[in-house]
Amino acid sequence: MKRLIVTGGAGFLGGHLVRALLRTGATVTVVDKVQRPRTLPVSRRFVYRRMDVAGINALASESLPNTRIVHLAAKTSVQESVRHPSSTVRSNIATTCAALDFARRMDSERFLFASTAAVYGDLVSSCREDDTPSPSSPYAVSKLASEHYCKVYTKLYGIPTVILRYFNIYGPGQSAAYAGVITRFVREALHQSPPVIFGDGQQTRDFVFINDVVDATLSSLDKSLPRAAIINIATGRATSITSLSKMILDILQLHNLHPIHASPRAGDVRHSRADISLARKMLNFRPKYDLNKGLRATTDWFRAKEK
Repeated sequence: MKRLIVTGGAGFLGGHLVRALLRTGATVTVVDKVQRPRTLPVSRRFVYRRMDVAGINALASESLPNTRIVHLAAKTSVQESVRHPSSTVRSNIATTCAALDFARRMDSERFLFASTAAVYGDLVSSCREDDTPSPSSPYAVSKLASEHYCKVYTKLYGIPTVILRYFNIYGPGQSAAYAGVITRFVREALHQSPPVIFGDGQQTRDFVFINDVVDATLSSLDKSLPRAAIINIATGRATSITSLSKMILDILQLHNLHPIHASPRAGDVRHSRADISLARKMLNFRPKYDLNKGLRATTDWFRAKEK
C-alpha cells in the first residue's frame, strides 16, 4: 500500500488529488497551515496535520521510509507576488527546501514538485521543457528557483525528484481566493456581472481541467521516470481570454452580458501554450477534457453551489 505526504493538500489541486489517492487505496497525510476543509474525506487511511511546511521535520517520527511526497504548498498569486515580492520568494523557496530536506531524511521514494508554466515567461511558440526559462514575476522566479533546488537535491543526495509544470488548471471546487480566470468569469457571470478582462483579451492560455491534472499527477507518482524529470501538464491548445469569456457566457446562456476591459496587470504573460509531447511519452498522458467539456462541468458545479 502506498504512503504519501501531500503538502498544501487543503488547496484546490490538493483536495482533488487527496481524494483520488485515497480511492487507489493509498495512505495519505496532508500538511497544511489552514484549518481542515470539510470537503476532505474521513478515512482511517487519512491524517490531517495543521502545521506550516517549514516544520515538516516534526513528522519524521510518524513517517516511514519510502514515503512519497507531493509538494503543492506555495503562495500562488502572481499579483500578490508583484505587490510583495520578498514574501512570496522567501516563503516558496523556504518551504520547498524544508520539504526536500524532510524527503532526504526520510529516504523518500519520490518527491514530486508542483511547478508552473509561469517559469517560461512569454514564448511565441509552444513551451517545451528544454526551453530557456524567462520568468516575469516574483512568483515565477520562486518556482524556477525551487526547481533548481530539486535538481540539486537529486544530484547531491539522490532524492528522486519529478517536476511537473502545470499550466492553467481549472474545475469544480476552485475557490475565489487567487482563483484562475475561469472561476472568476463564471462567478461574475452567475451574479449577472460582466467578465472583466485585464488588457485587450488577445492574450492566450492553455487551460487544463482538474481531472486531467490529477490523472497526470497520479501517473507521475507511479511510472518509472528519469530523476529530476521536468514535464509539462496541459492540453497543448491555446485559447484567448476573449474567446474564453464568450464560451462561458454562451454556456450560461447569458447573451445580455458582454466583457469589459481593464488595464493589463503587471507580471502577467502574454501567451502560454504547452508542448505536451513529453507527457504523452513518459506518462501516457492524454487529456480527456477539451475546454468546452471542462467548462460545462465547471459551470454546472458553480450553478449547483449557487442554489
